[in-house]
Amino acid sequence: MTRILQISDLHIMPEGQLFNGRIDTAAALRQMLAGLTGLLPVIGPVERLVISGDLTETGCKGAYDHLRDIMADAPLPWRAIPGNHDSREPMRTFAAQEDWMPDHGPINWREDLDDVTILGLDTLVEGVADGAVTDATLAWLEATLRDLRHRPVLIFMHHPPVDTGISAMDAIGLAPNPRFEALLRDHDGPVQIACGHVHRMITGQFAGRPVIIAPGTSHAVGLDLRMDAGISFIQGHSGAVLHDIGTESRALLISSRDFR
Repeated sequence: MTRILQISDLHIMPEGQLFNGRIDTAAALRQMLAGLTGLLPVIGPVERLVISGDLTETGCKGAYDHLRDIMADAPLPWRAIPGNHDSREPMRTFAAQEDWMPDHGPINWREDLDDVTILGLDTLVEGVADGAVTDATLAWLEATLRDLRHRPVLIFMHHPPVDTGISAMDAIGLAPNPRFEALLRDHDGPVQIACGHVHRMITGQFAGRPVIIAPGTSHAVGLDLRMDAGISFIQGHSGAVLHDIGTESRALLISSRDFR
């Protein structure tokens, strides 16, 4: 059994600044990391911590510098993919010492663990909120999946490939891409997709594969399913996901009430 912790949507600000003028995302992340550290003895062993995008709110050097200080207390080796609030080159500099960070192009990566291969898929389109799987990323994914025949795969990406019912978030979701869907549908091993972006635990299916959207570390997007609803935030609504992968696979929601 291989276990992977997923956190998402950190939205770290430069030191001394608050998200939306009122939410201390840095304090929330520190609390999350401390809580997960205390929980490890009863949920471990855990192989990796994966951050599924929106590491920062502003995408600037000051925010990544602040995040670097916080991640020094991470309880596990970690990996990350960019979200729509990130900036690719500052993020690349932030994680330049990490062996999984590519030195150019999309921030896609692969790691083979005992029971599963985890893939990081870059869906960032610089300067806009919605996401896309580019031709370069599709070519990388096609070659990677070809090399992973029959093997279980867990794909981390920021933008969900499914609608969530929260119309304002779906409007800035992942652009449809038939080739991407076909690649996932045609892979001859188990595939799961783990996303962020929506700040809520939501499940669905895409290309016949299960999709799990993780909550954020400090706040949630308000649950309003009316077509004309805007985006609101609920402070303190946070969580993480434990992916438990083996002969049977499951995803477990972790809330702050689980912390020890």
